[in-house]
Amino acid sequence: MKRAVVLSGGGSKGAYQIGVWKALRRLNISYDLVTGTSVGALNGILMVQKDYWKALWLWYNIDFKRIFEDKIEGDYSTKDGKNAILKTYAQAILDGGMNVQRLEHTVERMLNMKKVYQSSIDFGMITVKFPSLKPVQLTKRDIPKEQLKDYLIASASCFPAFQKKKIGDSQYIDGGFYDNLPINLAIKMGATEVIAVDLEEIGIKRKVKPNQIPITYISPNNDIGSFLVFDKAVARRCLHFGYYDTMKIYGKLDGKQYTFKKGNLKRNFDTYYPSYIQNLKNYLQLDKEAILEKFLKISILKKFLTMEKSEKVYIDWNMEIEHLGKVFHQEECKIYDIDKWNQQLIEYYQTLNQDLTIEQTLKKNQIKKWIKNEHMIQYLCNLMLNHPKSHKQFIYLSLLFPHEFLQALYLRTIMGDVK
Repeated sequence: MKRAVVLSGGGSKGAYQIGVWKALRRLNISYDLVTGTSVGALNGILMVQKDYWKALWLWYNIDFKRIFEDKIEGDYSTKDGKNAILKTYAQAILDGGMNVQRLEHTVERMLNMKKVYQSSIDFGMITVKFPSLKPVQLTKRDIPKEQLKDYLIASASCFPAFQKKKIGDSQYIDGGFYDNLPINLAIKMGATEVIAVDLEEIGIKRKVKPNQIPITYISPNNDIGSFLVFDKAVARRCLHFGYYDTMKIYGKLDGKQYTFKKGNLKRNFDTYYPSYIQNLKNYLQLDKEAILEKFLKISILKKFLTMEKSEKVYIDWNMEIEHLGKVFHQEECKIYDIDKWNQQLIEYYQTLNQDLTIEQTLKKNQIKKWIKNEHMIQYLCNLMLNHPKSHKQFIYLSLLFPHEFLQALYLRTIMGDVK
């Protein structure tokens, strides 16, 4: 067996790949080969060196000063800051691209030639000649030691935002112009199993040639920022998400956008789903066959109205729970205990304005803003708590706002079991 780790391009999102590496280390998953494009090539060479702590330090402390000679100012967390960064890049494109001399210095400091060329781990990378756009696919044995840094920079030269890289008489640009996720290169180099870390950023991805080898794809479930913003706070979140997503793929953590301790979601489902379904029946009075038949035609509710426990129902139910967390502004970058998660949802609900009504909102002409956010869920939950026999109203509201209804029903269900 020859396991390959394939790393896509994605600029500053590359911090995510180091989070994946952290998880692979935790899971004792080894690798024999690394291929990468752009930032994937830069991270990949550190994986060949087995310099995890060096890579972690770099991304934990990343900022624009480690990448560009040109000064970039702007706080990515603010609208004005984002606009300032965008303007800097726009001007740089007009001037031929950002000067990445500092990135070259950073890569030079991180490289250890002895470790690279004595490592048992093979390495492959992609760059593209300019202006012919001819791909250049290189393996470790193809690259002279004195040119390794140059080819790594060439692979990561995100033209036109970055300047082109000149090597000898040729100019090169980002490998993403040919293949941003070089799985085929890994297969060509003898991989019999692939772990592909796809940052899902702009770039061409070649269709994987027909083969029978297993491929495990790992990609972000959360927003991990712009690929052109080198900000340590954003990078640190990326690191966490890379770790969380990998541990989920390998069954060590639960959740999708949110992360829960292993087994928590199944326990939560077993605990609350029976009461959830009973509440659903009570509020909609599904003992009336005509109403049941109508509801079964509504795709969003149908899976729950059949009253069956299935893998799809389990997944969709958990998605509604995560959507509720999103609406209630729960932090994504942490690992939750499901009991504390439920308690936080209840506490957030209790902080909302309990006197707000649809009628008041209509008078303020804010109905569009109101009906698709936390206040609609609050309103539905209040209705369930205070007017449990208003089944006709529940029917109409569940038809109009099915997701909000299901999320309010969950909130109501867990409140019924929390003192």
